[in-house]
Amino acid sequence: MISTRGTDAIWLCGQHASSLESTPGHREFVSSGRSLRLTFRAHSPSQNKITHSHKGFLALYQAVAVNQPNGDSEAVTTPGADCPRIQNHCQDPYYEAKQTGTFNCPSLGTWKDRQDKEQVPQCVPVCGRPVIPIAQNPKTSGSSPAKLGNFPWQAFTSIYGRGGGALLGDRWILTAAHTIYPKDSVYLRKNKSVEVFLGHTDVDELLKLGNHPVRRVVVHPDYRQHESHNFNGDIALLELQHSVPLGPNLLPVCLPDNETLYHSGLWGYVSGFGVEMGWLTTKLKYSQLPVAPREACEAWLHQKQRTEVFSDNMFCAGDENQVNSVCQGDSGSVYVVWDNRTLHWVATGIVSWGIGCGKGYGFYTKVLSYVDWIKRVMDGKD
Repeated sequence: MISTRGTDAIWLCGQHASSLESTPGHREFVSSGRSLRLTFRAHSPSQNKITHSHKGFLALYQAVAVNQPNGDSEAVTTPGADCPRIQNHCQDPYYEAKQTGTFNCPSLGTWKDRQDKEQVPQCVPVCGRPVIPIAQNPKTSGSSPAKLGNFPWQAFTSIYGRGGGALLGDRWILTAAHTIYPKDSVYLRKNKSVEVFLGHTDVDELLKLGNHPVRRVVVHPDYRQHESHNFNGDIALLELQHSVPLGPNLLPVCLPDNETLYHSGLWGYVSGFGVEMGWLTTKLKYSQLPVAPREACEAWLHQKQRTEVFSDNMFCAGDENQVNSVCQGDSGSVYVVWDNRTLHWVATGIVSWGIGCGKGYGFYTKVLSYVDWIKRVMDGKD
């Protein structure tokens, strides 16, 4: 008989309950706790009964550690104590503890905090804090080469050509919907591969590091592929098949939580592997651009006699008198600003649309408008 606290006992007798039809019964039993009880009972030999040739039993067991990715734990009680306690530690500075303090593990195997609430010690990714942050130099126009680690959330995508994206958590990519369903495209996205590369500023090195297979593609329901003048809802999420190991060259970006990050005149950065001077670049570049007044962008579109939708779910950045270095191939990359309140880099925008690559404004998906949707998708609720 095999038993553990909180579960019904399992009886094994000879070939009874044997999954392998062996003698005696062979069956796997998994305990959810840290202990189990095995009781062996044998019939006494009798003069009137034939003694069985099978004597005793053989039990094979394996102790499996609780999965503690991206961190470890330290015992804070005497080993072997009836109810061990641990202090959780995470791999700093890439991960942080979701819950702090000490945790108890009673015999039922459920971790509990000091208030006796069920808690599983977890390490979660730290967002928006590059180990090698960008040097915030005086405002300049044009693009500059990025150093390894400046924009560790940067993704390089290959779907219908090159595009960009940003790492959220350790297994999601934030990008633009039109990189997956291009506007005015004759392509149908049937069996079209989606390739994602992470962890470097050089395209050749990214290809060497290899593609991160995508498990699921989720495009916002408001996106309309066949409305060429309307980029509302131009946002999508790619779920990777496997979590990526974080480090100095691979870290997620944060999501916005307030409107102050969109104030006119606030400077931000856009990075990407897009076209530069008419040529596809092999190096990651970045540009500094200010958030532009909405009225100025509306007037500029009117002056250009453009009919594109400029909805409240978008914002514009740049200057009509300066070169807009964001170009083809940068789509899906993010516009980031430094949040002085939380001391994190925040992805406030996604490169969405514009008028050529010359002077003027660029238009971005306003991420704040979609944060609730992003969280629902990432939590598996949408």
